[in-house]
Amino acid sequence: MQTTIFKILRLLLGLFMLIIGINKFLVFIEIPNPPGDGGELMQIYIKSGFLRLIGVLEAVGGIALLANRFVPLALTFITAIMFNATVFHGLHDLAGIGPAAFCLLVSLVLVYAYRARFGNLLSA
Repeated sequence: MQTTIFKILRLLLGLFMLIIGINKFLVFIEIPNPPGDGGELMQIYIKSGFLRLIGVLEAVGGIALLANRFVPLALTFITAIMFNATVFHGLHDLAGIGPAAFCLLVSLVLVYAYRARFGNLLSA
C-alpha cells in the first residue's frame, strides 16, 4: 500500500490542500472570482462563511495526509471537496477546472491505494 509513488502523491496532495486551506484565511494567493453566476455563488460562499469551513477541512485534511494519520478520513473529506470543486468549475468556470480535476484524480488514486481501509465504509 505504501509504495513510493503513493507516498509522494499523498505528500503532494497534503501540501496542496494545506496551502489552499490556509489561503482561504490569509489570502496570500489571489484567486479571481469566476465570471457570471459562478462569481455570485462564490461571493455567497465567502459571505456566509461556508468557504472558511471548507478551508478548515482542506487544511486539516492536508495536515492529516502530511502526518500520515487518519488518511482514509482525510481522503473522504478531500475527495468530496474536490469533486464539488470540479463540478463547480465544470459548470461555472471551465478555465479553472485544471487544479480541481487534478486534485480529484490524485485523491481517487489515493483512495484506490487505501482501498483496503475503505472496506467497511463500502460494505452493505
